[in-house]
Amino acid sequence: MTFKYLTITAIQALGRHKTRSTLTTLGIIVGVIAIIVVMSIGQGAKHKVQQNIKKLGQNFIIVFGRSPKQFANMKGGIGENLTLKESDLKAIQEECDDIEKISPILPKTKKIIYQSKNWQTMLGGINEHMFDIRNLTITSGREFNSYDIKSKNRVAILGITVANELFESQNPIGKKIIIKRLPFQVIGILGEQGKSPDGRDQDDMVMIPITTMQRKILGLKNKNFAMMIMKAKSKERMKQAAAEARAILRQQHKLRETDEDDFTLFSQDDVAQATEAASKILNILLLVIASISLLVGGIGIMNIMLVTVTERTREIGLRMAIGSTATDIQNQFIIESIVICLLGGILGIIFGISASMIIGKILGWPIFISIKSILLSLFSSTLIGLFFGFYPAYQASQLNPVEALFER
Repeated sequence: MTFKYLTITAIQALGRHKTRSTLTTLGIIVGVIAIIVVMSIGQGAKHKVQQNIKKLGQNFIIVFGRSPKQFANMKGGIGENLTLKESDLKAIQEECDDIEKISPILPKTKKIIYQSKNWQTMLGGINEHMFDIRNLTITSGREFNSYDIKSKNRVAILGITVANELFESQNPIGKKIIIKRLPFQVIGILGEQGKSPDGRDQDDMVMIPITTMQRKILGLKNKNFAMMIMKAKSKERMKQAAAEARAILRQQHKLRETDEDDFTLFSQDDVAQATEAASKILNILLLVIASISLLVGGIGIMNIMLVTVTERTREIGLRMAIGSTATDIQNQFIIESIVICLLGGILGIIFGISASMIIGKILGWPIFISIKSILLSLFSSTLIGLFFGFYPAYQASQLNPVEALFER
């Protein structure tokens, strides 16, 4: 028999049991929906994280004042390890030709007060170069300047979240806020930055001059700080700039060749690569879980097809009696299984795309429906139909035509 004839016969057989055929496809539909949704949301999440990384700055390199082991174990808060010195910053500025700008960072959680309102937020001491390094925009007012830094001025720039919480509809520029019982004048409002790659609200912050933070807020006698962020002159030289900065810091801290770094340094590329690796592992894990749904659906199809073979024993005997070979019978049942799975795959793709778009709107993530996920779903459906339909088809082809024909 021709493939076309076998396909038509298989479709007609499935059409005689519409309810059973539809219910049989449900496992495949659910599995395909899971694959489409997982891959679409995974791609959207990856794109969103990449956009957030770009928002952190351009060609940036970050140094934390703690060893890689301390950093990995998160011992102490970010602003607790004040092991970086002003001499470290100056050495990098003077000796590293690939670094364009550099800013120290001294973060500390503090309560900000305006009249009867107060708000707990992240207070960050920085210098005037931070705005260019991080691509920060000022929507109202002005940035810090070198005079503010040298004079230890009590001026502050608010993130939009803090501004909304303390001032609501008022214009904060020129107003006085209280930080550690000291008045600070609001001179600027940062443009909206959104969430960081780790989910923190980057608009929930207040920036003040690093010198003011060191002396007037923390009362430090030295000029140490917790972090520094620098901008490489070009993306192509970022890796070389990071290596040079690391060598300079090891020399400044008098570390021997066998000593571990007492600081942690990574670049924008390192962040992107680590995020990419974590995203791949998560997507693979989710894809495996989604594939289990397809596997369960395939087992369900095999069970139904075995029941179908039992119910259609006389039909099989009659077909064999009029000339159908064992191969024809086997192929017909395999095609029936594949048709069921393909139907489930197509419906799963339609529902999966719809579900992805709905979830994307709810989460506020961009959704990417890739041809790869659609082709993978169709291929998986066909493979499931072929694999789980083979045994019932083989059982049908092995029936004795005489016994099958007179089966009650």
